[in-house]
Amino acid sequence: MAAQYATASLPSSVKERNILALVERGAREYPNRLALVGGSADSGEERLTYSQLDWRIRRAADALRSAGLRAKAHVALLLSNACAVDYVTIAFGAMRLGAVVVPLNTRYAADEQAYSIDAMDVEALVYEAAYSDLVDRLRPRLSRVDTFIALGKGAAPEALDWSALYGSADGGSEGPADISEDSVADILLTSGTTGYPKGVVLTHANAVATGIAISGALGLRETDVYQSAFPLFTSSGFHFNLLSVLTVGATMVIEPVFDARAMLEGITRERTTVYLGVPAAYIFMMEVYDPSVHDVSSIRLFDYGGAPMAKDVIRRLFETFPGVELRQTYGLTEAGPTGTYLPGELAISKLGSVGSSMPLCDVHCLRPDLTPVAPGEVGEIVMRGPTVMRGYYRNEEATNAAIHDGWLWTGDLGTVDEDGLLYYVDRNKDIIIRGGFNISSMEVENAVFEHPDVQEVAVVAIPHEKLGEDVCAFVVRRPATTVTAEDIRDFCRDRIADYKIPRHIHFVDELPRNPTGKIQKNVLRDRARDGDQS
Repeated sequence: MAAQYATASLPSSVKERNILALVERGAREYPNRLALVGGSADSGEERLTYSQLDWRIRRAADALRSAGLRAKAHVALLLSNACAVDYVTIAFGAMRLGAVVVPLNTRYAADEQAYSIDAMDVEALVYEAAYSDLVDRLRPRLSRVDTFIALGKGAAPEALDWSALYGSADGGSEGPADISEDSVADILLTSGTTGYPKGVVLTHANAVATGIAISGALGLRETDVYQSAFPLFTSSGFHFNLLSVLTVGATMVIEPVFDARAMLEGITRERTTVYLGVPAAYIFMMEVYDPSVHDVSSIRLFDYGGAPMAKDVIRRLFETFPGVELRQTYGLTEAGPTGTYLPGELAISKLGSVGSSMPLCDVHCLRPDLTPVAPGEVGEIVMRGPTVMRGYYRNEEATNAAIHDGWLWTGDLGTVDEDGLLYYVDRNKDIIIRGGFNISSMEVENAVFEHPDVQEVAVVAIPHEKLGEDVCAFVVRRPATTVTAEDIRDFCRDRIADYKIPRHIHFVDELPRNPTGKIQKNVLRDRARDGDQS
């Protein structure tokens, strides 16, 4: 790749220079501390200490080696969070061989899976038996894949059985591959809200730096029990959560799927201290929270990321859980995912801000001429540092478009206040230009969301013959309410300028989301354009 990388070196003071070294340190220094709680294909829920996790990774590496995997091979994982323990041990086992891990989105359709596997040059596919039918359909299209490994019962006989491979491995036959900090650890797929996903190439140094940045931003402690339902195939699940926990030697609890009641039951059972979720998770959680049933006294921190958090939800969280610190984090897969954070003491006084740079990250809001924006002026959010990707896999054009002038240009618009704190405005493509006026969809969403009968809202542009674009809102009503479009417009009149008030308001049962919880605005734009609001 000929791109001008926005990376910086991992500080020399960092002793652990690759992902595996984080686990090995844990096995050496606190072997009996609980490291991982999650599901397994064969054993249901498992609870592994750091020494057990290290041993499982070593055995997984031997098992993969016996299946023919070697250094630099691209290994794709088609596994859900129901197999979280398998996921982590197989992924890290592959890395121990020097292989490159390619997490696959389990919600992709066949065409999306085939594209991702082919475009990322995958040679081996490890999959959950639940996806056997999908894999059978994919096989004729996967000319590069020569190794199929299945977990659980019901897999095709053509696949190697993971239980058998793992059962015959001893974990001590060979040492690890020569893994440097510059070795590629994984290729994470972008969320793919528009078109096919791109592969974000991240090195072991990127990964270690990500763990340091996020654990610092969250103030994680070795005594923390960190719980989340983010899928492991996302950068939030695989890097943000897991690497930050391993960096400080804490405990990671991985939920199989998000369920608000199960989330609260998990917090009660595990004595969880830190929870990470998308904004929708907290909305649903507050609807079912019952202090007489759910004991959340162990929680010290709620972190929200993955999507912008409505101001009213933050206020409600603050009021419902007055003793819990609220932290906003902002980042993107191309940076590990790292970026900025807003500490809890500023959650209300700087409501709506995404804060300032995480440790090791250098984040700014710039004009096109590379000069900083003035307070209140909108610019593009850019960043650089050791967490930033090497580039997009086999996509030099996209790499050069994203990384230039020494910065990663995020495509996100922001502004800063007089104290230098960053505020996310919108995605570039989500700005609505109505009759020459720029309108932030997020600003309109915040206004609509304040209506007491609105549970969720998403705002997109709709084509307009004379104005170019107009404002269209998709609204989910709260149960047993009958708020009308005119009610919402009247409510907005004292909150936003008249040209920002949505002329088109459609009521829906739910909003389309990708697996990380982000609302798929491209789907809503298509619905609005085609006149389908179902």
